[in-house]
Amino acid sequence: MKKTNDSELKAYYARISACVLCNRKQKKAFLKELQSNIEEFRLNNPQASASDIEAFFGSPEQIAASFTDNTDSVKLKKKLSVKRIVLLAVILALLVYVAFVVISLIDVHTEAHGYFEEQLLTVFGVLKGTSAV
Repeated sequence: MKKTNDSELKAYYARISACVLCNRKQKKAFLKELQSNIEEFRLNNPQASASDIEAFFGSPEQIAASFTDNTDSVKLKKKLSVKRIVLLAVILALLVYVAFVVISLIDVHTEAHGYFEEQLLTVFGVLKGTSAV
């Protein structure tokens, strides 16, 4: 058996972290508890390889699934939907802001370059000496 090195464990933890869907605080607490369990396993099995650890604890997907099963899925879905709503609100606010800026720039451009009506004198009015109104 090949002994597990720290880089293999870091990669294992990173894969687990990517699979677990929850807020940072819960994820950090969960990973800390998992790391302590793995360290205890390594103390009891010093020659354990990364594949031995994964076989004992499960794949990252299995660990994430068991974590999700243990948490309240309704709360999890609600938090994810709240985040989506907030994200959509921010995007909508940015779109309104961009539209306002574009309309303002068009207005400023129109005023700066002048918008005026010019009246042309008729050729016949000028020749007769009368001004056309």
